[in-house]
Amino acid sequence: MSTRYGNWNDILVLPEELIAFAWSAPMRDLAAKLDISDVGLRKQLSNYDVPLPPQGYWNKVHAGKPTPPRPGVRPRRPGEMGRVKVDARYAKVLSIAQAMPSAGPFASATVPENLDDLFAQEVKAIGRVVAPKTIGVPHRGIAHVLKQEARRQEKFSKSNWDWERPIFDSALSKRCLRILNGLFLALSKRGHDGDAHESNQELHARAIIGDTYLGLNLTIVGKYKKVRRNGYERPAPDLPASTTLAISLAPDFDGRVSKSWQDDDESRLEDKIAVIAAELIVAGEEKFRKNLKEAEERAEEFRQEKERQRRKRLQELNQQRLDNLKMSGDLLRQAQDIRALVERVRMAIAEGSAEVEEARLMAWEQWALDEADKIDPVRSGQFLCHLDEPSS
Repeated sequence: MSTRYGNWNDILVLPEELIAFAWSAPMRDLAAKLDISDVGLRKQLSNYDVPLPPQGYWNKVHAGKPTPPRPGVRPRRPGEMGRVKVDARYAKVLSIAQAMPSAGPFASATVPENLDDLFAQEVKAIGRVVAPKTIGVPHRGIAHVLKQEARRQEKFSKSNWDWERPIFDSALSKRCLRILNGLFLALSKRGHDGDAHESNQELHARAIIGDTYLGLNLTIVGKYKKVRRNGYERPAPDLPASTTLAISLAPDFDGRVSKSWQDDDESRLEDKIAVIAAELIVAGEEKFRKNLKEAEERAEEFRQEKERQRRKRLQELNQQRLDNLKMSGDLLRQAQDIRALVERVRMAIAEGSAEVEEARLMAWEQWALDEADKIDPVRSGQFLCHLDEPSS
């Protein structure tokens, strides 16, 4: 099932649950649960490679007639995550699935647990592959490159302007396209894919193994003649097709190249396409398994960082609670001091130590006691800020 494309907030679901949902009720009823049209839902499910009930299926169900059984899940292929990435709205009706555990098991009817067994299986299944000297029927992964090249050729034939000159019209460039075309066709025999595009007058390619992407570099081995073209230094157009070439996987983050293949005295890349395709399939499955481990490690690092932040925040809250407690004590002492002062003043006046008008004294007492009440942490409710133990 397709999981390659989607939005950042898409969710993962189990393919068997998605199929069960698609066969649980008429499309219009299912669409209503997701707040989309039945046409939109049918299109989505088709994009997810979900087999749908045939036309007239529900009429047969309601009439009590025999119906075809609900299809099962296609076995996981190399590089596939065994999950389907779907629109977030499906969370209303389906459970969000966890990623496959990095410890496996990874085996299915099409994927052996052992990667050496997988390579042997794929080499045998791909069989002998011949890269033709011309691209008769191009793989869709390079078809648009060829169309762009044809448009450049047409413009250049009319204008003869150098910046409209075809990019891949040299013998060596055409050979590179033939190699990629043969490789992509070999991968497609096993249900995988590949594509290429031009950027800054260079050919960029990748293999798509299930849901896993592998960057590919097709380069010239050793020193070679170069020319400057439109600001870029590129291989000279008169390099022969026999120039030694190499295909390699794009380097990892540490700069290491894990796999590479090149022309040698015994055979050229065109003769190694079956083996290269098989090794790419293995590399895709290997990268998928590695990605699972790395994702779990990132999730654990995130969990630990989140826990560290929680503990730090809890420590800050506890310190604030203590500071508030101390403030309550200070405020209570200040309120008590004010009340004691009022009492001492009244006693002094009663003993004749000072003469103050009764009305004036009462007004002062009332003001002072009101101020004491305002700062009293019990009467003001300030004590509530440290009453409960903090949580984060």
